[in-house]
Amino acid sequence: MKIAKLTTQQKRSDRFNVFLKDGEKEEYAFSVDEQILVEWQLQKGMTLSENDIEAIKAADQKRKCWNDALHYLASSMRTEYQVRQYLHQKEYEPEAVEKAISRLKEYRFLQDEEFAMAFVRTKMNTSDKGPVVIKEQLYQKGVSEHLADEALLQFTPDMQLEAADTFLEKKGKPKKNESASAMKIRLMNALMRKGFFREIAQEAWNRADLEQPEEEQREAVFQQGEKALRKWKDKYDGYTLEMKLKEHLYRKGFPLSVIQEFLEDVRERRQHDEEEVQSDDRTGIMGRNP
Repeated sequence: MKIAKLTTQQKRSDRFNVFLKDGEKEEYAFSVDEQILVEWQLQKGMTLSENDIEAIKAADQKRKCWNDALHYLASSMRTEYQVRQYLHQKEYEPEAVEKAISRLKEYRFLQDEEFAMAFVRTKMNTSDKGPVVIKEQLYQKGVSEHLADEALLQFTPDMQLEAADTFLEKKGKPKKNESASAMKIRLMNALMRKGFFREIAQEAWNRADLEQPEEEQREAVFQQGEKALRKWKDKYDGYTLEMKLKEHLYRKGFPLSVIQEFLEDVRERRQHDEEEVQSDDRTGIMGRNP
């Protein structure tokens, strides 16, 4: 078959449509990259065999695969795993993918070690994530454990502690009616979810000096206690009610000394209420006597 004509694509000036003529019939056959056009010296009137056409198409796919890989890397650094996934999703043949990956490594456009180092530096400077989470993110991007561990050496224990300190400075405020113990558990768990080791989280907590003032603790106990009292006062009384309140507040993390203060207040109020009822009863009886 002979090449009937070559035309430039409207949306891609670097690609050309190839029309072949079989007898008197002329029709579109395939398209090629400009470089493939030059390499094969394609021109009008040139005769191509079926083997030639298959070889040209294979060469063009490798070229397209290479161009897509470069375009994918142009916007951001990527790992080998990410580039492979991207090219496979484009449905390139394995041979074309391997060729592109090999060339990228040869030109040092694809280096997982440099990616890992840069990724860790970025996370250290722009996020509140600890080393555990950062390492997991590197795994997800296809970075090996060895390279991840090497890159994380940049994130020294002192730097991790500083990052944990900064987190506690921003988040280290008690929620409404929260006990000091509950606040500590909440913030320690938050640090570990962020990827900090328990030892770092504990040291940051010790340095932060976030203990609540005694008056705030007392106010929180009384508010939580009153809420529970309203819930149970009609269902329980006496010793049983006190034990329910005590257990409830202790589970909330409040100190026993302040819980006991609240319970004593409850007893005094109940005693006062009972005395008023007795007084009203006596007054009513006296009022009925002639």
